[in-house]
Amino acid sequence: MMKDMQFTHKWVLVTGASSGLGLEMATQLAEQHQANLILVARREAQLLALKQRLEQSFGIQCHVIAADLSLADDVERVYQQATQLADIYGVILNAGVTHFGEHHELAWPDFEKMLALNVTSVVRLLTLFSQYLKEKNQGGGMMVISSMAGLLPVPYQAAYAGTKAFVTNFAQSLALEQHQQNLSLTVFSPGGIDTEMTSNSRLKYFQNTPLLQSVESCASEGIAAMQARKNLAVSGLLNRQQLFVSRFLPRQLIGLITRKAYAQAFN
Repeated sequence: MMKDMQFTHKWVLVTGASSGLGLEMATQLAEQHQANLILVARREAQLLALKQRLEQSFGIQCHVIAADLSLADDVERVYQQATQLADIYGVILNAGVTHFGEHHELAWPDFEKMLALNVTSVVRLLTLFSQYLKEKNQGGGMMVISSMAGLLPVPYQAAYAGTKAFVTNFAQSLALEQHQQNLSLTVFSPGGIDTEMTSNSRLKYFQNTPLLQSVESCASEGIAAMQARKNLAVSGLLNRQQLFVSRFLPRQLIGLITRKAYAQAFN
């Protein structure tokens, strides 16, 4: 059995690091684990501000790569630049986008962009970094941020749920293939999180309810799961209870319950 990951003075790449869960994970890795960071997101100004804050506050090193991971060329560039900048030990693939509403409201170009970001970029970066970490043979690890939507049906997030179901199964299958390669791959599946993405959508209906987990506690659980090299981790007690109960209920019934709860956000 592999030892737990140790992030101190190691380089960890975090995508989607300019806001939300990615920003909080980067902050906690710097503050609590003294990890050095490669910060990846589209918004360079936010990344540069985060780099300055983390370096000054916690004495760690940061590099910034501004990239749109829905673009194939940017995905390749992130891998090339990151591996040239630092000796990478950990990779957290957090960047993603959702659509909350009836599926027919999602324009086809937006769906294609969701597929490129949530699925294609994740598969490509996992493919590249798994080989990189295997060759480094230093006991590194990767984590994919999936979702409860990848484990249970979620009406009004149909496309998003489909992308996360793919990522969950792909990453778990890949982890089993490389179980003897001195690297780990964790799938982390939060439920709703109180983040910028939530507050800027109709999901803000659920703010200040138990259905949204604080971003601080979610990030802490995710880092702990990666550190312990868990294959699959679900954040939040309520989400874990829901997943447990789902074993004994028909998936159709679970979907109907979720549909009723989510439909209220449209009223």
